[in-house]
Amino acid sequence: MHKKILGALFVLLFIGVGSLLYKLLNQGVDVKVEQVKDRSLAPQETIKSSSERAWVKELAQKEARSFIYPVNELFMQIDLQGPNAEKVKSFRLVIDRLDRYSLFCIIQTLTSFNLSYMIVKEEKAPLIYVQEKNEKALEKVLRELEKYDIKSKIVEVLL
Repeated sequence: MHKKILGALFVLLFIGVGSLLYKLLNQGVDVKVEQVKDRSLAPQETIKSSSERAWVKELAQKEARSFIYPVNELFMQIDLQGPNAEKVKSFRLVIDRLDRYSLFCIIQTLTSFNLSYMIVKEEKAPLIYVQEKNEKALEKVLRELEKYDIKSKIVEVLL
């Protein structure tokens, strides 16, 4: 008895799923076909610049580069406080070794002390200039760099 009921339910389920699939697959689909004109065969219009000696054309026609690319970063300090303001001195940080790790440690240390610095790339080694009002504040930087095994000294320079 149970087998007959289960068999009948299975047949009804099979017929229901089959009819659902038949309705879904045999729906009428309207397809509209539109013709599009091919514009690639038509002559293309070019926009001519009003001036024949435009700077882009002039730069493109140069064979040798007679210009230098600008620097990545420029630091400029302008004293707007007047003549009574305390003068800021420039010091050069002389380092015993300048590899990438040492340069990274130096930059992080100077940044942590909120000091203005400038790194000038030279042929042999980069030069590091620091601006500060007195030399005693820079002695803290030297002690901090000794923790990273970087021996350094401060020399006052005129920029």
